[in-house]
Parts: sequence; C-alpha cells; structure tokens
Amino acid sequence: MTSTRASPSRSTLRTPAGTWHLITGTARGRSHEVRGLPSQDAAAHRQVSAGRGLVVAVADGHGHHRHFRSAAGSILAVQAACQAAVRLVSLFGPLPGAGAGDRGAAASRLTAEMIAARLPCDILRGWRAAVARDVRADPLGQGELDVMESRGDGVEVAYGSTLMVAVLAAGWLICAQIGDGDIVAVAPDGAPGCPVPGDDNLDGLHTTSLCQPDALDFFRVGTRNLAAEPLRAVLLATDGYGNAQASDPWQPGFAGDLAALAATRDPAWFAAQVPGWARQCASGDGSGDDTTIALLLAAGDQWTP
Repeated sequence: MTSTRASPSRSTLRTPAGTWHLITGTARGRSHEVRGLPSQDAAAHRQVSAGRGLVVAVADGHGHHRHFRSAAGSILAVQAACQAAVRLVSLFGPLPGAGAGDRGAAASRLTAEMIAARLPCDILRGWRAAVARDVRADPLGQGELDVMESRGDGVEVAYGSTLMVAVLAAGWLICAQIGDGDIVAVAPDGAPGCPVPGDDNLDGLHTTSLCQPDALDFFRVGTRNLAAEPLRAVLLATDGYGNAQASDPWQPGFAGDLAALAATRDPAWFAAQVPGWARQCASGDGSGDDTTIALLLAAGDQWTP
C-alpha cells in the first residue's frame, strides 16, 4: 500500500475498468503553518493483485482540539479504506465469463452492488479497530483524557476524520464518502458528475465524520458502469481544494477545463501540475487549508499507457 502525508506520486494502473493514471499532490495549509500544526490530510492507493482493481482513498482529519489525534485518524482512515476495498474486490472479483453478454453484464453489476453495499461497514469496522490499536500502542495522556472527559467523548472522537474512496473494479467505478470534500467524475465531453449523493448535513462549518457513533448512517455510496458511461477522469479532493475556487459551483468549469487539457496533455504534464494546484489552494491566496488531490486519468488513444 502507498500512503502519503506530503509526497506527490504518479502511478499507471491496469484494471478491468481499463488503464488509469493516478496522480496525487498534497500541501499543508497556510493556516496550519502559521500555528505550527501538521497537515491533517492523508491519501493512499493500492492495486488489487493480478490487476483486478484499483483503490484510491483521501481523508481529512478535523484538526479541532476536540479531535486531538485527527492527523493520525486520517492516515488510519485511508489505510482502512484500502484494506477493506481490496478485500472486497478480491472476494467478489470478476466472475468467469463476466465480460461478455447479458449474463456477464448482470454478474458484473451484481459484483459492483455487493462491493458498494459492504464497503462502508467494512471500512468503519477496520478504522475503529485501528484506532483501538493506536491507543493501545500510544496510550492517552492525562491532558488528552481531560479533553475527552470534559465532553463525554468516546476515544474515536479524538481521531475524527472525513473519508472519500474510489474503487475501479469489474468494469465499474464504486465510490463511498463520509463528510465534506469532493468526488467529481469527468465525462469525455467535459460534463461533470458526482458519483455519490449529496449530504444536507454539510453546511460549510460542520461535517459528518467517521468518529460519530452512527457514522454508518452517513456514508454516501454510488456506482457507475464504465462500459455504458465512460469517464475521462475522477477527482478526489479535500475541502481545501473546493473552498479555494472562485466559482460556485466550480465543478462544471473544472470538468470542462480538465477534459480539454486531457485531450492535448499527457499524464507527465498532469504529474508536474497537480502538486502545484494543491500548493496554490493551500496558500494564503487560496483556502489556507490543507489540500490533497488524487486525480485518476483514463488512458486515451493519444497517450502511451
């Protein structure tokens, strides 16, 4: 598994959904630099063995004093997401003959639906177990216990984090999200889409979180058949990215621009640009918040995979 707090990366991955180029970039927010705080963002990706699928996860720890271990919580979140998705893809992977005919299409849809249905529960179970292990390895100090007891919080609250995960498997895109941040699907013609339903609980100040006792109720999940509805790209970005954009909504302009660039630029160009996009958004001229970007680009005929 590859996980990152601050280092950009680029990978080329071949899956049943085609060949994809993954480019990531992350930057600590200016507001955190001024206060001497670490970045709360994390990202990870993992390819399922034998090229059966690809998983990408991005998380944003809350950074509030009540969530005093959220920097660790976001790392545990992306690790748990990758582990859960890989396990499910391996379990429900493409069935023999699933690539042809009506029967194969039905089997492929069933595979995607089973992964989507189980993914949030498996992620949450894995994250909570990882939090418990982290506390055993690094017991809470008295000051940390005082913060928890003053609010009556369970230990998971200290590790509070959002999470976004995208899975490419069995010819499908499967996405799950809890909390803020953006997952944007970009069609070949530049039309934007959101692979998961919206969340009316997000008001710009508060977010749903893995640390809630009822977190499972707030996961949003979606699937997309890439054979029927192909994509040029998928963006996962923490809220530091969206909050830095001048347009509202910003997704249509982003999707159109990205599709146009993808028609003339190769993945190496994007690999050089994406870390700079993150730094600009995280700067004092942007949102000033930690910003992490994971960009999945579908290989086109004009590219060398």
